Amino acid sequence: MVKTGTAFVLTAIALVGGFALGRISSGGKFGSGGSSDEAVVASADEKEIAGTVERIKVAADGPSKGAEDALVTIVEYSDFQCPFCSRVGPTIERIMKEYPQKIRVVFKHNPLPFHADAPLAAEATLAAHEQGKFWEMHDKLFANQQAIKRENLDTYAKDIGLDVGKFKQALDTGKFKPAVQADMAAGTAIGVQGTPNFFVNGRKIEGAVPFENFKTLIDDELIRAEKLVAKGTPKKQVYAKLMASVSAAPAAAAAAPSAAAPAARPPVSDEVFKVEIDGSPLQGAKEPKVVIVSFSDFQCPFCTRVLPTLKQIADNYKNDVAFSFKHLPLEFHQNATPAAQATEAARLQGKFWEMHDKLFANQQALSVEDFDKYAKEIGLNVSKFKTDYASKEVKDRIDRDKASAAKFGARGTPSFFINGRVFRGAQPYDAFKTVVDEEIKKADAKIAAGASRKNLYAEIIKNGKSEASAEAPAAAAAGAPPAGARLAVPVGNSPTKGPADALITIVIFSDYQCPFCSRVEPTLKQVADEYKGKVRFVWKDLPLPFHQNAKPAAYAAMAAGEQGKFWEMHDKLFANQQALSPEDFDKYAQELGLNLSKFKAAQTSEKVKQAVEDGATLAGKIGASGTPAFFINGILLSGAQPYAAFKGRIDEELIKAEELVKKGTPKNKVYEAIMKEAASAPPPAPAAAAAEAGPENDQTVTKIDPGNSPSRGPKNAPITMVVFSEFQCPFCSRVKPSIDAVEEAYKGKVRVVFKHFPLDFHPNARPAAQASMAANEQGKFWEMHDKLFANQQNLDRPNLDKFAQEIGLNMDKFKAAMDSNKFTALIDADVKLAQSVGVNGTPATFINGRKIGGAYPPETFKKIVEQEMAKKKG
Repeated sequence: MVKTGTAFVLTAIALVGGFALGRISSGGKFGSGGSSDEAVVASADEKEIAGTVERIKVAADGPSKGAEDALVTIVEYSDFQCPFCSRVGPTIERIMKEYPQKIRVVFKHNPLPFHADAPLAAEATLAAHEQGKFWEMHDKLFANQQAIKRENLDTYAKDIGLDVGKFKQALDTGKFKPAVQADMAAGTAIGVQGTPNFFVNGRKIEGAVPFENFKTLIDDELIRAEKLVAKGTPKKQVYAKLMASVSAAPAAAAAAPSAAAPAARPPVSDEVFKVEIDGSPLQGAKEPKVVIVSFSDFQCPFCTRVLPTLKQIADNYKNDVAFSFKHLPLEFHQNATPAAQATEAARLQGKFWEMHDKLFANQQALSVEDFDKYAKEIGLNVSKFKTDYASKEVKDRIDRDKASAAKFGARGTPSFFINGRVFRGAQPYDAFKTVVDEEIKKADAKIAAGASRKNLYAEIIKNGKSEASAEAPAAAAAGAPPAGARLAVPVGNSPTKGPADALITIVIFSDYQCPFCSRVEPTLKQVADEYKGKVRFVWKDLPLPFHQNAKPAAYAAMAAGEQGKFWEMHDKLFANQQALSPEDFDKYAQELGLNLSKFKAAQTSEKVKQAVEDGATLAGKIGASGTPAFFINGILLSGAQPYAAFKGRIDEELIKAEELVKKGTPKNKVYEAIMKEAASAPPPAPAAAAAEAGPENDQTVTKIDPGNSPSRGPKNAPITMVVFSEFQCPFCSRVKPSIDAVEEAYKGKVRVVFKHFPLDFHPNARPAAQASMAANEQGKFWEMHDKLFANQQNLDRPNLDKFAQEIGLNMDKFKAAMDSNKFTALIDADVKLAQSVGVNGTPATFINGRKIGGAYPPETFKKIVEQEMAKKKG
């Protein structure tokens, strides 16, 4: 039986209603330009002054500083734990000083999901704002970015002279959480994905860019604003007039490509997976044509953001769509699994959705005490709830959902299966609507052919795939071992932790500046706790080239190891990942009680440097190309995988190891015996060349329209290579020689088409993409392309301007294109195209539609080219 309910309604009310309360109750200054400005209409003259530049309609209704009648309003979306937001702070201060009375800065919150302390820090600023001290708290938090936990917030409240009792009460009750969530939802609607993001009179600037980038836009906006004032617009109404000139709604402005760009397909697969409801909570239509199965996490902010969208789907498709909920608590969300247990305990009393709503409405208050409080509020038998909460039945249900997620390739949250089709992320309503409408048409056809509505979902998924194909990590390059292959991975003199006679040895290749390496550390601790005495950890350094502080940090840890404190320094470095300077290393060394002069000398010693180099060299030999990478008794597990992935592999290996012990192998010789067997076996073919997995043997063809993307080579060439790439990705620069070699070997027979796929964690990738297209506008894309790859560590704006000058571009035209972000729509269209054809990382190359994912050697590319040439001849 499908249960109808109010799961999405309550959360949406909490978001919207709470935001309104937050605004009313705040005694401090909020910026103008919010909903009251909606009545302002721009005349034809005013629209002409506003110009044809791309603007997004952004409400300026957060805490603000600067003149209320400023001609330029900068709306900033930020996160108090984000290092890039901290870096751009001095730039904003400089802007305020250089444009007195002309600039107003409005602050909006966008705490990122992997910054655990950021949401509460955001609430703290609003609690301070209520007492008229938002900016004082704002400055405190950015000045103390590594110490913004709850106890720190209370200290800062006292430091800046707040009524601490009132401040604590605001945080304890979550008073301003709805306001923070409303900012996040508004940001999502206008295309804010990372931080910092700025809107200068509605014109978007992404990232911690230099002052000059802001200056160009500000100067242009001041000219336009002064013209509006000259035409009679009061200074206080300038921002409202500019927003009124924007024809598109915010969501459309963010989500829709320009008229010149091809329409993007929703991020959904055409494959159908057999995702059973399997007793999961269900609500919505009683006999649905479409079932949306969501894998979700109660601590995930993106799962919260998508709830209003799901409510909209529920409202608009009342009789056709049902929703099923499955648990996927992420490892780095400490309260997610307990929260999942709370909903399952509530479900045993028939109130899953009521608890679901409570948890999402109180996402920062997910302690055991909170769960008991919510249980009482929704009318549960609290004693039974507490018993069920800790029961095996509840935990087994969550484990089954997690196993199902892994089986179908749902690795992040939220992940959806719409009638079995994979649909990832907190996408906008229109993206959901497109897929739902497609599925309703298919369902109607089945019903017309005689299918019963009652069993329609089972009929739709019955021939679906029973599991997702194994997928290589996006960052993996050529040479990675095939899945399940056992390699000989020596321990050597590397730092170890755990008993020498452990049956399981996990060799870790890691990087102290890598965020994924940091995220997996709690999982490794869980492994150590759960398998006490059975697991030994071995550390190998693999500092990645684009992490400037990673190698010095590796030297620091090894130098601490010389005094017997490797793991203590290891923990310090990961706990302070944004503070990895030589001064920081000295400070940590003192805190650990090291002899400082010996520590400093060891960091520059050949012994320490060689130890770090040995780790990277070994990684290259065995195919560990990215971080983190783990070899569990010689078998690779790549990436920041959840605990369940480690557990599955460890349990398998324990069985094999125990068999060796039964046959007489001493426990302290088990790893040695396994490695000896691995070394004597024929070397496994790397994944890049494995017969069953190699791209040269994959005949799947994906049709990709080159469109008007930059290209070289004859348009009628028999071979077309479409390359999805980005200029800050080290693997993309590695694959460039392979592509060049193919062009050289098959002169006149190959056309290379470049498409952009800038990755979110490369802050300079998108500006570099803009620079390449600005050069393309002047006929010099490939010259800029080569410059960017040759200078991959120097892609800030001054260098981009310098490269433009060096290749002989018209600098005024180039700078105008860069300052206006003229090519954003084209780059976004490339990204959406990439996602629609299954590109998850860079580089990805399609040779006549056949995919090569990763930086493979020239021989791999040439094999596919030869095969395709043979087809043409045949």
